[in-house]
Amino acid sequence: MLLRLLLAVEPKALQQRLRRLLKEDDVIIKACSAAADPLLHELGRESCDLVIISQSVLDHSEQDILAAIETLPEPPEVIVVSEQDDADDRARLLAAGCIFVLHTGVANKVMGDALSAVFQRRRNAIDQSIASRRGMGIPQLSDFVSDSSAMQAFINVAHRVAPSDSSLLITGETGVGKERLARAIHAEGPRSGGPFIAVNCGALPETLLESELFGHEEGAFTGASRARRGWFELSHGGTVFLDEIGEMPLHLQVKLLHVLQNHEVQRLGSERLTAVDVRVIAATNRDLLHEVEEGRFRRDLYYRLGVINLSIPPLRERREDIPALAQDYVSRFRASIGRNVSSIDEDALQEMVNYSWPGNVRELINVIERAVLLCDSDTIATNDLPETITLGHSSGEPRSHAAALASGKGSQFPVEWFDLPIREARQAVVADFEKAYLIRVLQLTRGHVGEAAERAGIEPRSLFEKMRRYDLRKEDFRSNRS
Repeated sequence: MLLRLLLAVEPKALQQRLRRLLKEDDVIIKACSAAADPLLHELGRESCDLVIISQSVLDHSEQDILAAIETLPEPPEVIVVSEQDDADDRARLLAAGCIFVLHTGVANKVMGDALSAVFQRRRNAIDQSIASRRGMGIPQLSDFVSDSSAMQAFINVAHRVAPSDSSLLITGETGVGKERLARAIHAEGPRSGGPFIAVNCGALPETLLESELFGHEEGAFTGASRARRGWFELSHGGTVFLDEIGEMPLHLQVKLLHVLQNHEVQRLGSERLTAVDVRVIAATNRDLLHEVEEGRFRRDLYYRLGVINLSIPPLRERREDIPALAQDYVSRFRASIGRNVSSIDEDALQEMVNYSWPGNVRELINVIERAVLLCDSDTIATNDLPETITLGHSSGEPRSHAAALASGKGSQFPVEWFDLPIREARQAVVADFEKAYLIRVLQLTRGHVGEAAERAGIEPRSLFEKMRRYDLRKEDFRSNRS
């Protein structure tokens, strides 16, 4: 994490002495006039983590000045340096709200060690704050252990790449657990002591996404009343997880590529570059190679992100894992919800194994949580499961076009698909399926985009883009009650 320090000290010799002592790689130092008004003005323009103030700046108005600092949107911690080692002054300053009073007469080593300890405390506090806002648990790669050969091969690769510092690209369908895997890799890698920040690239408008990632200066755009750090600065020494990377606009892809190549960021409205030390893990449920060929994703960024590509198998391709996963989540929800539910009967378990799980593990979690809440006994039965599972395909019925072809029922496929190269045929299949799927979801939700997006498991912005691609208008579904 990059720490920003503001110096408001006098005389000049003291400022130079502090600069010499504060040569940590992740501390950015800025100086301002050693007077109350310039100090408060500077703090109002840009956030910082720590302020070092000469006692003379406070001039017995410490309560007013420190109270004003405390009212800032992101109040920094305040260290006061004093030429007098006076116990009464120290007590008064600490009571007013500063965290440390440092006598300028101490040796350089003592002063340097004291400041380093304060800085580390600030880093830890910020890390905990980020983790709390993001609801971060501590997943481990051992959470992904399974009986499936496909999943075992995948986890073996994940174990090998976790200790590295290379960029990762995680692919897989919606709901397979891409963010959870990224958190586990971070937790078991060399950056586990640093922050993990997850950003959904499809959930924010372009301007806001750029500001969130790279930060902005005061006045960079309407409403930017003070400078703000972006997630890359805040995750210095840790990991940034870029979910739905395929949704990132092209001009931001250029800035991301610069970060990956040069390890530095440039805030909106700034000409300065800030060095950052961040591991980037990206994820998508899109076919990024197809996006590259269509000109919607930069080829150089694709190869830079995909130094290592981890593809999580969908749940339907590892059905042997369903019983153990289901039982594990029963145990978790039993504890968190407080219901005396401990098992799943054989019929219900077989229904779950037979189901195709289009929403993958995320859907399984929701189903188990619902069943634990509704179950009237200590065992989940078939009638505790939603109808989408109990009335779904049986194990002997085809679950896909591929299965239909294998069973000789391929007449539903347009003949012209078989005249195309496999890549073009695949694109045609995906496009036809997506359009048909979106039409049906929009019919069921009567054109309500938010509800349709939630049902489809994607962000509203992503749904709007797909609707534009397939020339679908929400107004056309408003009166449709199919």
